[in-house]
Amino acid sequence: MSIMNRTPSARRTAARSARAGLTARALCAVATIGLTAAGCARTEVVTLERTGQPITVHRPALYPETIEFDSSRGKFLVSSFREGAIYAVDGDGGVSRVVDDPRLCSVLGIAVDVERGRLWAVSSDLGASVKPSAAGPKNVAAVGVYDLATGKAIHYVDLAPLSPGAHLVNGIALDSAGNAYVTDSFSPTIYKVDSQGNAAVFLRDERFAGDGINLNGVVVHPDGYLLVVKKSDGSLFKVPLADPSRFSRVDVAERFVGGDGLTLVGKKDLVVVANQAAGVASNAAFSLSSEDGWSTARLRAVQRLGDVYPTTGVLRDGKLYVIYSKLNELIQSSPEQRERLQVEATIQQIGSAAL
Repeated sequence: MSIMNRTPSARRTAARSARAGLTARALCAVATIGLTAAGCARTEVVTLERTGQPITVHRPALYPETIEFDSSRGKFLVSSFREGAIYAVDGDGGVSRVVDDPRLCSVLGIAVDVERGRLWAVSSDLGASVKPSAAGPKNVAAVGVYDLATGKAIHYVDLAPLSPGAHLVNGIALDSAGNAYVTDSFSPTIYKVDSQGNAAVFLRDERFAGDGINLNGVVVHPDGYLLVVKKSDGSLFKVPLADPSRFSRVDVAERFVGGDGLTLVGKKDLVVVANQAAGVASNAAFSLSSEDGWSTARLRAVQRLGDVYPTTGVLRDGKLYVIYSKLNELIQSSPEQRERLQVEATIQQIGSAAL
Protein backbone atom coordinates (compact mmCIF):
# COMPACT_ATOMS: atom_id res chain seq x y z
CA MET A 1 0.00 0.00 0.00
CA SER A 2 1.43 3.41 -0.95
CA ILE A 3 1.95 6.12 1.67
CA MET A 4 -0.79 8.23 0.07
CA ASN A 5 -3.40 5.50 0.70
CA ARG A 6 -2.65 5.25 4.43
CA THR A 7 -4.52 6.96 7.28
CA PRO A 8 -3.18 10.33 8.57
CA SER A 9 -1.73 8.60 11.62
CA ALA A 10 -0.04 5.97 9.48
CA ARG A 11 1.33 8.64 7.16
CA ARG A 12 2.87 10.53 10.12
CA THR A 13 4.47 7.30 11.42
CA ALA A 14 5.87 6.46 7.96
CA ALA A 15 7.28 9.98 7.58
CA ARG A 16 9.07 9.75 10.94
CA SER A 17 10.51 6.37 9.91
CA ALA A 18 11.72 7.79 6.59
CA ARG A 19 13.41 10.72 8.38
CA ALA A 20 15.05 8.29 10.82
CA GLY A 21 16.28 6.15 7.93
CA LEU A 22 17.70 9.20 6.18
CA THR A 23 19.50 10.25 9.36
CA ALA A 24 20.96 6.77 9.77
CA ARG A 25 22.16 6.73 6.17
CA ALA A 26 23.73 10.15 6.62
CA LEU A 27 25.56 9.00 9.76
CA CYS A 28 26.85 5.95 7.97
CA ALA A 29 28.04 8.11 5.10
CA VAL A 30 30.01 10.19 7.61
CA ALA A 31 31.43 7.03 9.14
CA THR A 32 32.77 5.80 5.80
CA ILE A 33 35.05 8.83 5.56
CA GLY A 34 36.71 7.95 8.83
CA LEU A 35 34.43 9.30 11.61
CA THR A 36 32.56 7.21 14.14
CA ALA A 37 28.84 6.57 14.12
CA ALA A 38 27.11 4.01 16.31
CA GLY A 39 26.12 0.89 14.41
CA CYS A 40 27.75 1.78 11.09
CA ALA A 41 31.44 2.51 11.67
CA ARG A 42 33.75 -0.01 10.00
CA THR A 43 35.71 -2.11 12.45
CA GLU A 44 39.31 -1.88 11.32
CA VAL A 45 40.72 -5.24 10.28
CA VAL A 46 44.29 -3.95 9.95
CA THR A 47 45.93 -1.81 12.62
CA LEU A 48 49.26 -0.22 11.76
CA GLU A 49 51.45 0.41 14.79
CA ARG A 50 55.14 -0.32 15.20
CA THR A 51 55.40 -2.60 18.23
CA GLY A 52 57.79 -5.09 19.79
CA GLN A 53 61.53 -5.43 19.49
CA PRO A 54 62.87 -5.71 15.96
CA ILE A 55 64.61 -8.92 14.93
CA THR A 56 68.12 -8.48 13.58
CA VAL A 57 68.98 -11.07 10.94
CA HIS A 58 72.41 -12.30 12.02
CA ARG A 59 74.06 -12.61 8.64
CA PRO A 60 75.68 -9.44 7.30
CA ALA A 61 75.22 -8.41 3.66
CA LEU A 62 72.33 -10.79 3.06
CA TYR A 63 70.13 -8.01 1.65
CA PRO A 64 66.76 -9.79 1.67
CA GLU A 65 64.17 -8.53 -0.80
CA THR A 66 61.18 -10.66 0.21
CA ILE A 67 59.99 -12.06 3.52
CA GLU A 68 57.59 -15.00 3.80
CA PHE A 69 56.45 -17.26 6.62
CA ASP A 70 56.83 -21.03 6.54
CA SER A 71 54.24 -22.47 8.90
CA SER A 72 55.77 -25.96 8.57
CA ARG A 73 59.00 -24.64 10.12
CA GLY A 74 57.49 -21.90 12.25
CA LYS A 75 60.11 -19.55 10.82
CA PHE A 76 60.41 -16.61 8.48
CA LEU A 77 61.91 -17.22 5.07
CA VAL A 78 63.90 -14.47 3.35
CA SER A 79 65.39 -14.18 -0.12
CA SER A 80 68.92 -12.90 -0.63
CA PHE A 81 69.54 -10.32 -3.33
CA ARG A 82 73.26 -10.49 -2.63
CA GLU A 83 73.81 -14.24 -2.26
CA GLY A 84 71.14 -15.66 -4.57
CA ALA A 85 69.81 -18.01 -1.90
CA ILE A 86 66.92 -18.43 0.55
CA TYR A 87 67.31 -18.54 4.33
CA ALA A 88 65.11 -19.43 7.29
CA VAL A 89 65.18 -16.94 10.18
CA ASP A 90 64.17 -17.84 13.73
CA GLY A 91 62.78 -15.54 16.41
CA ASP A 92 66.26 -14.61 17.64
CA GLY A 93 67.57 -13.73 14.19
CA GLY A 94 69.54 -16.92 13.67
CA VAL A 95 69.68 -18.06 10.06
CA SER A 96 69.98 -21.36 8.21
CA ARG A 97 70.20 -21.82 4.47
CA VAL A 98 67.19 -23.47 2.85
CA VAL A 99 67.91 -23.14 -0.88
CA ASP A 100 71.36 -22.83 -2.45
CA ASP A 101 71.01 -23.35 -6.21
CA PRO A 102 74.05 -22.21 -8.26
CA ARG A 103 71.69 -21.18 -11.07
CA LEU A 104 70.10 -18.49 -8.92
CA CYS A 105 71.60 -15.01 -9.22
CA SER A 106 69.71 -12.41 -7.15
CA VAL A 107 66.62 -13.87 -5.51
CA LEU A 108 63.78 -11.37 -5.26
CA GLY A 109 60.25 -12.72 -4.80
CA ILE A 110 59.65 -16.00 -3.00
CA ALA A 111 56.40 -17.86 -2.33
CA VAL A 112 55.59 -20.74 0.03
CA ASP A 113 53.20 -23.54 -0.93
CA VAL A 114 52.84 -25.54 2.29
CA GLU A 115 50.04 -27.69 0.86
CA ARG A 116 52.27 -29.04 -1.93
CA GLY A 117 55.52 -28.76 0.03
CA ARG A 118 57.07 -26.31 -2.42
CA LEU A 119 59.08 -23.13 -2.29
CA TRP A 120 59.19 -20.82 -5.32
CA ALA A 121 61.96 -18.32 -6.05
CA VAL A 122 62.33 -15.55 -8.64
CA SER A 123 65.84 -14.95 -9.99
CA SER A 124 67.13 -11.79 -11.71
CA ASP A 125 70.46 -10.04 -12.26
CA LEU A 126 71.12 -6.36 -11.56
CA GLY A 127 74.86 -6.84 -11.20
CA ALA A 128 74.76 -6.92 -7.40
CA SER A 129 75.03 -10.65 -6.70
CA VAL A 130 78.08 -12.60 -5.65
CA LYS A 131 76.94 -15.11 -8.31
CA PRO A 132 76.88 -13.08 -11.54
CA SER A 133 74.96 -14.67 -14.39
CA ALA A 134 76.44 -15.68 -17.73
CA ALA A 135 73.75 -13.65 -19.50
CA GLY A 136 74.67 -10.45 -17.66
CA PRO A 137 72.63 -7.75 -15.89
CA LYS A 138 69.01 -7.22 -16.95
CA ASN A 139 69.01 -10.41 -19.03
CA VAL A 140 68.02 -13.01 -16.42
CA ALA A 141 64.38 -13.93 -15.85
CA ALA A 142 63.96 -17.29 -14.14
CA VAL A 143 61.85 -19.12 -11.59
CA GLY A 144 63.07 -21.97 -9.44
CA VAL A 145 60.80 -24.42 -7.63
CA TYR A 146 62.18 -26.35 -4.64
CA ASP A 147 61.15 -28.95 -2.13
CA LEU A 148 60.12 -26.96 0.93
CA ALA A 149 61.59 -29.47 3.39
CA THR A 150 64.90 -30.26 1.69
CA GLY A 151 65.58 -27.36 -0.69
CA LYS A 152 66.07 -29.84 -3.55
CA ALA A 153 65.34 -28.40 -7.00
CA ILE A 154 62.12 -29.52 -8.70
CA HIS A 155 61.93 -27.12 -11.66
CA TYR A 156 64.04 -24.30 -13.07
CA VAL A 157 62.15 -22.24 -15.65
CA ASP A 158 63.71 -19.68 -17.98
CA LEU A 159 61.20 -16.90 -18.72
CA ALA A 160 63.49 -14.61 -20.73
CA PRO A 161 62.62 -16.10 -24.16
CA LEU A 162 58.95 -15.32 -23.59
CA SER A 163 59.40 -11.55 -23.77
CA PRO A 164 62.05 -9.53 -25.63
CA GLY A 165 64.26 -6.88 -24.08
CA ALA A 166 65.49 -6.24 -20.54
CA HIS A 167 64.17 -8.15 -17.54
CA LEU A 168 63.78 -7.80 -13.79
CA VAL A 169 61.42 -10.53 -12.69
CA ASN A 170 60.38 -9.43 -9.26
CA GLY A 171 57.11 -10.40 -7.54
CA ILE A 172 55.47 -13.83 -7.36
CA ALA A 173 52.14 -15.12 -6.05
CA LEU A 174 50.46 -18.54 -6.08
CA ASP A 175 46.85 -19.47 -6.76
CA SER A 176 44.92 -22.31 -5.10
CA ALA A 177 45.90 -24.75 -7.87
CA GLY A 178 49.60 -24.15 -7.33
CA ASN A 179 50.18 -21.94 -10.37
CA ALA A 180 52.56 -18.99 -10.05
CA TYR A 181 52.16 -15.46 -11.42
CA VAL A 182 55.38 -13.49 -11.85
CA THR A 183 55.81 -9.78 -12.55
CA ASP A 184 58.57 -8.29 -14.69
CA SER A 185 59.63 -4.78 -13.70
CA PHE A 186 61.49 -4.03 -16.94
CA SER A 187 59.15 -5.76 -19.38
CA PRO A 188 55.41 -4.87 -19.21
CA THR A 189 54.61 -8.52 -18.62
CA ILE A 190 53.07 -10.91 -16.12
CA TYR A 191 54.04 -14.56 -16.61
CA LYS A 192 52.23 -17.70 -15.52
CA VAL A 193 54.09 -20.86 -14.53
CA ASP A 194 51.95 -23.91 -13.83
CA SER A 195 52.69 -26.54 -11.21
CA GLN A 196 54.45 -28.69 -13.83
CA GLY A 197 56.88 -25.89 -14.73
CA ASN A 198 55.23 -24.86 -18.00
CA ALA A 199 55.51 -21.11 -18.56
CA ALA A 200 53.62 -18.62 -20.73
CA VAL A 201 52.91 -14.92 -20.98
CA PHE A 202 49.80 -14.37 -18.88
CA LEU A 203 49.42 -10.68 -19.76
CA ARG A 204 51.49 -8.13 -21.62
CA ASP A 205 50.35 -4.52 -21.92
CA GLU A 206 52.19 -1.27 -22.56
CA ARG A 207 50.25 0.38 -19.74
CA PHE A 208 52.57 -1.55 -17.44
CA ALA A 209 55.64 0.12 -18.97
CA GLY A 210 57.38 3.19 -17.58
CA ASP A 211 60.65 4.61 -16.33
CA GLY A 212 62.61 2.61 -13.80
CA ILE A 213 61.03 -0.29 -11.92
CA ASN A 214 57.40 -0.87 -12.87
CA LEU A 215 55.29 -3.95 -12.09
CA ASN A 216 56.33 -5.26 -8.70
CA GLY A 217 54.33 -6.79 -5.83
CA VAL A 218 51.48 -9.16 -6.67
CA VAL A 219 48.90 -11.17 -4.70
CA VAL A 220 46.19 -13.61 -5.76
CA HIS A 221 42.74 -12.73 -4.46
CA PRO A 222 40.59 -15.77 -3.55
CA ASP A 223 37.77 -14.41 -5.72
CA GLY A 224 39.81 -15.00 -8.87
CA TYR A 225 42.00 -12.05 -9.73
CA LEU A 226 45.43 -10.56 -9.15
CA LEU A 227 46.19 -7.30 -7.41
CA VAL A 228 49.44 -5.81 -8.73
CA VAL A 229 51.28 -2.61 -7.84
CA LYS A 230 53.32 -0.57 -10.33
CA LYS A 231 56.24 0.87 -8.41
CA SER A 232 57.17 3.74 -10.72
CA ASP A 233 53.85 5.59 -10.44
CA GLY A 234 52.10 3.84 -7.53
CA SER A 235 49.15 2.48 -9.52
CA LEU A 236 47.26 -0.58 -8.29
CA PHE A 237 45.76 -2.97 -10.87
CA LYS A 238 43.11 -5.68 -10.74
CA VAL A 239 43.70 -8.51 -13.24
CA PRO A 240 41.03 -11.25 -13.66
CA LEU A 241 42.54 -14.73 -13.81
CA ALA A 242 39.92 -15.94 -16.28
CA ASP A 243 40.33 -13.00 -18.67
CA PRO A 244 43.48 -10.98 -17.91
CA SER A 245 42.96 -8.64 -20.87
CA ARG A 246 40.06 -7.10 -18.96
CA PHE A 247 42.35 -5.74 -16.27
CA SER A 248 41.62 -2.34 -14.72
CA ARG A 249 43.25 0.18 -12.43
CA VAL A 250 41.82 0.17 -8.94
CA ASP A 251 40.13 3.52 -8.35
CA VAL A 252 41.85 4.91 -5.27
CA ALA A 253 42.59 8.57 -4.58
CA GLU A 254 46.22 8.00 -3.61
CA ARG A 255 49.15 6.66 -5.60
CA PHE A 256 51.63 4.46 -3.77
CA VAL A 257 54.85 5.50 -5.47
CA GLY A 258 57.63 3.08 -4.59
CA GLY A 259 55.07 0.31 -4.04
CA ASP A 260 57.00 -2.92 -3.60
CA GLY A 261 55.33 -5.59 -1.47
CA LEU A 262 51.62 -6.44 -1.16
CA THR A 263 50.02 -8.40 1.70
CA LEU A 264 46.37 -9.38 1.35
CA VAL A 265 44.42 -9.67 4.61
CA GLY A 266 41.18 -11.57 4.11
CA LYS A 267 39.35 -10.33 1.04
CA LYS A 268 38.84 -6.66 1.76
CA ASP A 269 42.14 -5.39 3.16
CA LEU A 270 45.55 -4.90 1.60
CA VAL A 271 48.84 -3.62 2.98
CA VAL A 272 51.20 -1.94 0.51
CA VAL A 273 54.85 -1.58 1.52
CA ALA A 274 56.48 1.24 -0.44
CA ASN A 275 60.05 2.52 -0.55
CA GLN A 276 61.36 4.94 -3.20
CA ALA A 277 60.79 5.67 -6.88
CA ALA A 278 60.64 8.61 -9.29
CA GLY A 279 62.19 10.96 -6.74
CA VAL A 280 59.54 10.12 -4.12
CA ALA A 281 60.60 8.56 -0.81
CA SER A 282 57.46 6.97 0.60
CA ASN A 283 59.17 4.53 3.01
CA ALA A 284 55.86 3.53 4.55
CA ALA A 285 53.19 0.88 4.90
CA PHE A 286 49.72 1.78 3.64
CA SER A 287 46.55 -0.01 4.73
CA LEU A 288 43.80 -0.06 2.09
CA SER A 289 40.31 -1.53 2.06
CA SER A 290 37.68 -2.22 -0.57
CA GLU A 291 33.97 -2.92 -0.29
CA ASP A 292 33.33 -3.62 -3.99
CA GLY A 293 35.77 -6.35 -4.98
CA TRP A 294 38.68 -3.94 -5.57
CA SER A 295 37.03 -1.90 -8.26
CA THR A 296 37.65 0.96 -5.83
CA ALA A 297 39.60 1.25 -2.59
CA ARG A 298 40.24 3.76 0.14
CA LEU A 299 43.27 4.46 2.29
CA ARG A 300 42.66 3.58 5.94
CA ALA A 301 46.03 4.18 7.63
CA VAL A 302 49.70 4.93 7.04
CA GLN A 303 52.72 3.80 9.07
CA ARG A 304 55.89 5.75 8.30
CA LEU A 305 58.98 3.56 8.58
CA GLY A 306 61.86 5.99 8.16
CA ASP A 307 64.75 6.01 5.74
CA VAL A 308 65.25 2.23 5.71
CA TYR A 309 63.98 1.26 2.22
CA PRO A 310 61.39 -1.34 3.32
CA THR A 311 60.66 -3.89 0.61
CA THR A 312 58.00 -6.44 1.53
CA GLY A 313 55.75 -7.56 4.35
CA VAL A 314 54.20 -10.75 5.65
CA LEU A 315 51.38 -11.76 7.97
CA ARG A 316 52.31 -14.18 10.73
CA ASP A 317 49.88 -15.28 13.44
CA GLY A 318 47.86 -12.08 13.12
CA LYS A 319 50.90 -9.81 13.16
CA LEU A 320 52.26 -7.80 10.24
CA TYR A 321 56.00 -7.63 9.67
CA VAL A 322 58.24 -5.85 7.17
CA ILE A 323 61.87 -6.42 6.26
CA TYR A 324 64.47 -3.82 5.40
CA SER A 325 68.24 -3.54 4.90
CA LYS A 326 68.67 -0.46 2.68
CA LEU A 327 68.76 -2.66 -0.38
CA ASN A 328 68.97 0.45 -2.55
CA GLU A 329 72.48 1.12 -1.24
CA LEU A 330 73.62 -2.31 -2.42
CA ILE A 331 72.13 -1.83 -5.88
CA GLN A 332 73.58 1.66 -6.30
CA SER A 333 77.05 0.86 -4.97
CA SER A 334 80.13 0.22 -7.09
CA PRO A 335 81.67 -3.28 -7.03
CA GLU A 336 84.41 -2.02 -4.70
CA GLN A 337 81.89 -0.47 -2.29
CA ARG A 338 79.77 -3.62 -2.24
CA GLU A 339 82.65 -5.63 -0.88
CA ARG A 340 82.62 -3.42 2.22
CA LEU A 341 78.87 -3.46 2.87
CA GLN A 342 77.99 -5.36 6.03
CA VAL A 343 74.43 -4.26 6.80
CA GLU A 344 72.30 -6.73 8.77
CA ALA A 345 68.64 -6.89 7.78
CA THR A 346 65.85 -6.05 10.22
CA ILE A 347 62.43 -7.65 10.63
CA GLN A 348 60.02 -5.24 12.32
CA GLN A 349 56.43 -5.71 13.42
CA ILE A 350 54.40 -2.83 12.02
CA GLY A 351 50.85 -3.81 12.92
CA SER A 352 48.28 -6.50 13.42
CA ALA A 353 45.28 -8.00 11.68
CA ALA A 354 42.00 -9.28 13.06
CA LEU A 355 41.65 -12.61 11.26
